[in-house]
Amino acid sequence: MASEQEVWDEFRSGDEGAFKVVFDTYYDPLFNYGHKFSPDDHIIEDVIQDLFVKLWVGRASIKQTGSVKNYLYKAFRRRLFRKLDYAPKIMSVPDTEQDFPFNIELGHDQQIISTERIENIRRNLTVALDHMTSRQREIIHLRYFEELEFPEIADVMQLSQKATYKLLYRAIDTLKKNLPRFDYLLIIYLLNLPRK
Repeated sequence: MASEQEVWDEFRSGDEGAFKVVFDTYYDPLFNYGHKFSPDDHIIEDVIQDLFVKLWVGRASIKQTGSVKNYLYKAFRRRLFRKLDYAPKIMSVPDTEQDFPFNIELGHDQQIISTERIENIRRNLTVALDHMTSRQREIIHLRYFEELEFPEIADVMQLSQKATYKLLYRAIDTLKKNLPRFDYLLIIYLLNLPRK
């Protein structure tokens, strides 16, 4: 089986089958990521389709990338923000945070405790997430749900790597301050479980 990088290189060379593999692999994750910013399925689908059309048309000029996932998430995020008309400015001050919606919910596959307890944790988590900025919710999603590395997150969010570490620390600290101890420990444990 070809590696992700090999498939990407074949796509860049004009292989339609490789393009389909890239599209099929990333359509659902990009769609889910888009829902963190907008509930509008049509806008998200339009942006994904537009992204892949642009990729296909410009495939010959696309350079080598260290991470296909990072490349696609960054390109998708930039296009989605333009479409939603709140593209971030170049952030020279790392503490600047855009006020756009970004929501995180517990996944259904993480139900390892009773339904009643889960509902209690969800209520507590909702309160804690309400205390977080949109950027803090986004970094939690990128790090723990999309499993991006810090350099990739910095690239996607247009932050320095140092600012990325700082933002994640603040997000986790906000969770810690706003969740009961057991709920905090359980959520941190669940966030660190492998997704694959």
